[in-house]
Amino acid sequence: MNPGKGGEGGGREVYTTGQVAKICGVTIRTVIKWFESGKLDGYKIPASRDRRIPRDALLRFLDDHRYPYDPSLLDPSIRVLVADDEPAIVAMIAEDLARLDGVEVHRAHSGYEAGYETARIRPHLLLIDYNLGDLDAEQVLATLARDEGVKDMRVLVMTGFLSDDEVRTLQRRGLRVLRKPLDPRAIVAEIEDLRTVSRRSRA
Repeated sequence: MNPGKGGEGGGREVYTTGQVAKICGVTIRTVIKWFESGKLDGYKIPASRDRRIPRDALLRFLDDHRYPYDPSLLDPSIRVLVADDEPAIVAMIAEDLARLDGVEVHRAHSGYEAGYETARIRPHLLLIDYNLGDLDAEQVLATLARDEGVKDMRVLVMTGFLSDDEVRTLQRRGLRVLRKPLDPRAIVAEIEDLRTVSRRSRA
């Protein structure tokens, strides 16, 4: 890893059944069954048999059913996972980031959820509170250490109570720390840097 409940914001707004099938690694027929059974919300094109799945409906389906998928196939958005055991803080950060174009925000409220969601969606940026109640940030990251899918993920550890000495210890271990109350500009700057790196890699 690079120290440097559903998604929100940015990216493709609607998908065909073929695109959904590719994202989920299933057949188009399976996607149509999900649609017809009401599991996956969408609509039919008038005077056509074609179906369309709105982005928010697809992400809700994936999250509600914990369905494994390849996030890179959704679009080239910057994926951010915000993990904090205080729902109000998660909501505040998520709402701020959702206003940015091309940013897809996911949420976690415990150490277990943070680890599970990181492995599932493979975010470009993990904003994780140090103390998540059941686990701390270092324990979560240790469980992900062997996951090649997140080896390039950037991590920012948030804290409102660690001492300066404790912060320096984390920094010596290669972790970057943001103190609460958070400065939104620091998070935005990180996302803009990720965009720059992404553009260069596609050039």
